[in-house]
Amino acid sequence: MKNIVLILLILARIFPLSGQTIEKHLSLEEALKIAREQSLDALVAKNQMRIAYWQYRDYRADLLPSMTLSGTLPSLDRSISNYLKEDGTYKFISNSSISEQLSLSIDQNIPFTGGKISIESMTQRMDELEGNKRTDYMSIPVSISLNQPLITSNPLKWATHIEPERYKQAQQQYAANQEAIAIRTLNHYFDLLLAKENTHIAKQNLQNADKLYEVALGKKKIGLISDNDLLQLKLNKLNASTSVIRAEQEYEQTMFSFRNHLGYNDRVVVIPEIPRECPVVDVTLAQVLELASVNNPFSRDILCRQLEARQQIAMAKANRGFRADLYASIGYTENGPKFKHAYQDLRSREMVSLGISIPILDWGKGRGKVELARSQQEIVENQLKQESMNFEQNVMTIVRQYQEQTRLTDIARLADTVSQQRYKTAFETFLMGKISVLDINSAQTERDNAKRNYISQLYSSWLYFYTLRQITLFDFERKENIINEYI
Repeated sequence: MKNIVLILLILARIFPLSGQTIEKHLSLEEALKIAREQSLDALVAKNQMRIAYWQYRDYRADLLPSMTLSGTLPSLDRSISNYLKEDGTYKFISNSSISEQLSLSIDQNIPFTGGKISIESMTQRMDELEGNKRTDYMSIPVSISLNQPLITSNPLKWATHIEPERYKQAQQQYAANQEAIAIRTLNHYFDLLLAKENTHIAKQNLQNADKLYEVALGKKKIGLISDNDLLQLKLNKLNASTSVIRAEQEYEQTMFSFRNHLGYNDRVVVIPEIPRECPVVDVTLAQVLELASVNNPFSRDILCRQLEARQQIAMAKANRGFRADLYASIGYTENGPKFKHAYQDLRSREMVSLGISIPILDWGKGRGKVELARSQQEIVENQLKQESMNFEQNVMTIVRQYQEQTRLTDIARLADTVSQQRYKTAFETFLMGKISVLDINSAQTERDNAKRNYISQLYSSWLYFYTLRQITLFDFERKENIINEYI
């Protein structure tokens, strides 16, 4: 019986009943870890990285040889067609045949020229179903061919410059997205922490208001307090009750948002803990800009956009005028009434063709496309210059603000300690009747604001710290690149 009860208790902890709440105490570090693993934002970031990986794999596959087996097994032709006789008249003939064809080819793209070289082997069988009813075989045991555009923008060559940079950018962007998840988690965490602290403050203020009002009623009986002060204390009590209700409502809303962010259901009650103060690291503007130029995906995005703009110009130039394509093929072939005859006494097979296209009159269409591409490149360059300036200005602001966080945190911590002591002293002094209601109200307001300011300052220092991490993708505590954690 005891074993059954123990098992039921364990199952109840693992699989809580519907409606049963679970309190989960979370430190800031634990919340950041959970958000990076199971939040919706984390799943989106992983899928984006997976898409970039397969796009890069697709580009890599274009550089490798491919093997293709193709054929028709079988192809039936029962039709009537016409052909031109020697005297210039047409005659209709009936076709009745069945054929099979099978070929194996190996293709290799040539990145530096934009052409393609192929090795192919093919065999074909033709059966006539009417008339002589004979069977013929034809083979191409081996054929080597080259298909080479002589004037081309060579997209594959451009891809060898752009795609590796795009993939590196995607890796950096994934790391930056992880830091963005951390920043959003910080927002939710400190919102909930501040809402929790506001609820605690409101309840504490209500208790103090009740006590002060009870003391005031006693003083009123012996004439030690005026009606105005008594009514003020009663109003404080009512306002404190209203503050408790509003604080609890805000706490529930922030709890709901934080749970959704972490991927928890509505039975989990997250209890945040006041985190340690933000690490203090020595950073300089030059150091941050140097790290950002290497690690931040913005730098590679600039490079890729510049390359893509140049590619558009190259494509416009290649397509505006004279075009030529070379095709050459050399191999062996034979045919015969039997399969083995198609592979005996092979004859050489050569094919060469040069195709050209020369625009005679296009009314400036080709030149217009080139000028359009150049104008678009200028727009891109100007946009990139402006974005680079904005990026550097943002970095300067963040570095300067982070450098001030240590002093601000020290001041906020000291102000919180002093205001707590002052309120305690004011509360005891009021009980002795030596200060007025306005004095105790002022001490309470300053105490509450100091506590909120300290939590807000903790949030600001952690926010700027993680913003620096996101910009540089560098862990200043461990002195290593953050991207190493994700690739």
